[in-house]
Amino acid sequence: MVVTGGFGTGRLALGSRIGFWLLLMAWNAFKWQLWFAWRVRKPADWPRASLAGTLVLNLSLPVEIALCGAAVGEPMRFDPLETWSRALAISAVIIVVASLVAWVLLRRPAAPAAGVPADGLLGRARVAPEALAAVEAEDHYCRVHRRDGHSALIHYRFGDALAELAGLDGAQVHRGVWVAAGAVEGAERDGRRWRLRLAGGAAVPVSATYAPEARRRRWLRAPPRPGA
Repeated sequence: MVVTGGFGTGRLALGSRIGFWLLLMAWNAFKWQLWFAWRVRKPADWPRASLAGTLVLNLSLPVEIALCGAAVGEPMRFDPLETWSRALAISAVIIVVASLVAWVLLRRPAAPAAGVPADGLLGRARVAPEALAAVEAEDHYCRVHRRDGHSALIHYRFGDALAELAGLDGAQVHRGVWVAAGAVEGAERDGRRWRLRLAGGAAVPVSATYAPEARRRRWLRAPPRPGA
């Protein structure tokens, strides 16, 4: 944008133009980070959050342009409607390119998960790693939760199951519960404790011992209020 002189910045001196775009891009990167941190709680939220952000976050763009211009000592004259239309066009191009890249990457065949033996817990439960939601200890058994809502009870030591699952993206959240990262759909309070809501409808507890790891993965966030 420094080279093309977007939003009428082509008339600015090079130093002022660079300063203007550094300020504007840094501020927009910051507010988009805050927006995604607020609105995205699972992978499926990204498209909806991106489209909503394109409309909501661009509303303040005319004011931001004026403030950035003033900051570099260059009063900016602009037409709000023209500014919004250009911003929407730029955002549309970015979203289309990002969607195409994501589509190409998602079409690639997934590599087999390393370290998951065919005769181990998942093999005996007939659950593919990508379909796994959680493993929950029940006495001397392990209940294997699938992301489609089904489950299987297998005679298996939970400690052995943890060793088998070490190569998958997930974490232990309770003394007897391991969850797959891609299966976490949200979190809810259960008194003073947290529970994770998983794909397929299962809900599992999070103990204080393992809560730091769940927080690090940004799983323990209350759902947005209705209408937010």
